[in-house]
Amino acid sequence: MAGVMERLLPALFRHCHKPAIVLGALLLGGCAGLQPYAETPRVSLVSIKPLDMQMLEQRFVLELRILNPNSVAIPVSGLSYALEINQREFAYGVSQQAVSIPPYGEALLQVEVVSNLLNVMRQLQQLGDSPGGGGLEYRLHGKIGLADRVRGMPFDYAGKLGYRESDAPVEREGN
Repeated sequence: MAGVMERLLPALFRHCHKPAIVLGALLLGGCAGLQPYAETPRVSLVSIKPLDMQMLEQRFVLELRILNPNSVAIPVSGLSYALEINQREFAYGVSQQAVSIPPYGEALLQVEVVSNLLNVMRQLQQLGDSPGGGGLEYRLHGKIGLADRVRGMPFDYAGKLGYRESDAPVEREGN
């Protein structure tokens, strides 16, 4: 049996190597089209507004800015995302909102997130415990779904929701 295999394998490789090379080249060429864009878009939080407040669940509207640093348009087919505030999960959501972000351009999207009572209570407690009211650190992360690709592009952006002491109401004496 081993002798038969020793004679068949060289003949098989002699006749089948050209189709294998062609198939390999086609597969590699097809994968080149699946490469991600040169740079990942930057997704940042513009605003957060309450939408619907129930006892156990709260809904907010986030306004997101998506910047495209690439020389080609990015066809967004949807988003999945989560918002952390002060290193704690606050809210999460998904959106099927489609938009084409022009090359070196941007788009503003309004999307909904859902939070629960426990997350809101933790944030309020932490806000009460923090001295000086210097703002809230946030992290927005998730994935951008692409209309022209099977795989989405992850994003991760951190920033600070500013509350400056100079913005605080000032108590005045004597009036």
